[in-house]
Parts: sequence; structure tokens; C-alpha cells
Amino acid sequence: MGLLDPVNPLGEIAVDVLVCGPAASPRCPPRKKLRTAGRPPFTVVVDREDDVGFTRTVLAAHHPAAGRVVVHPTVSGGGRLLWHDVLHAVADGRPLRAPVCAASGNASAQERSARAALEAAAVRRLTVLRAHRFGCGVWAELVALHRTTRTDVTVVHHAGLPADLAHLLRHCDHRILTTHADVRALHPPAETSGESWVDGRHR
Repeated sequence: MGLLDPVNPLGEIAVDVLVCGPAASPRCPPRKKLRTAGRPPFTVVVDREDDVGFTRTVLAAHHPAAGRVVVHPTVSGGGRLLWHDVLHAVADGRPLRAPVCAASGNASAQERSARAALEAAAVRRLTVLRAHRFGCGVWAELVALHRTTRTDVTVVHHAGLPADLAHLLRHCDHRILTTHADVRALHPPAETSGESWVDGRHR
């Protein structure tokens, strides 16, 4: 791979990684240059103690008909099973509208199917639990999903953020939530609807 070849879906190139690594984080671009006007940023819930209260609050918000989808993923070394889980969470027990090949295709085919399903179902918020089990590649794919679709993505990291993820986040518009109040506001129970005060506060 050459120094000018992209190394992840964020568009970083090898020279970026050499010049702007965790040890040189002040050289990373400022967040104000990365912000997309009119949209909430990529959201990371940092649950340092793996508090079951965070997980229960998020799971209770799963309501595909209202455009809110929660995924408790099957963790693997890559993104293939994650996209499959996204498809089933969007379907919520109904027949999948996305291509059937997604169940057996590679990660790229599944990602395309998941994007199509999110668009067709008008999902405006996708929350993925257990994100501390994913590698940086899957995180970058989720950031790219947030940036290139109309679905706002939230991930819940049930531990402190390691240096490599902190570096990745410096290359995207993001916010970090750490309190139960913020998580409850962003994830209202399934019987309620409407945007939370957290989204309104950021805009």
C-alpha cells in the first residue's frame, strides 16, 4: 500500500497516520472544521463501568416504527455479523426487505444491504451496543455510515476509550456522553416519540 492510499472509510491516508497518531494528537484537525451543519455529530456513550442501567435504557428505546433502532450485536472479528444484526434489528420481526444475499454475502454486500434497509425504513437513529468489542475498522465504518446517510449513529462503549479510538474520533465530528441523564434523553422509551433535548442542544 502506498502512502497516499486510503486506509479507512474516513479517507485517512497512510501519511495522516504517520503524522497524526495518538502521540501527535494536537496535529489532528480541530472539530469545528469537521462539523456537518444541521446534524447531530457521531455520538459515543462512554459507559466506563459497564453499567447495566445504560444497556437497559438503550434497549428500551428500540422502536423501528418511530425511526429508532437499537442493535445488541453478535461480536466477531469483522463487520459482517454487525451488518446482519442491523438488518434484523431494522426488520424487527418482519420479513427483511433488503436483499436476501446479505445473510451470506461478504461484509461489503451486507453493508450495502443495511444502508438500503435503513433508508427504506427511514431510520433516523441507530444505536449500537457493546462497541468496545469492535476494532477501529468497524468504528470507522459506523462513522462513515453516520456521515453518508440520514441516519444518526450512536455507539455505546462499555469501557474507557483507548488511545487508538480517541485518535479516530479526532477525525470526525463527535460528542461523548457519560451520564445516565444524557443517555435517557437521547433514548426515550419506545412508547414515546420526538427528538431529545440532547439533539436540540447541539444544533
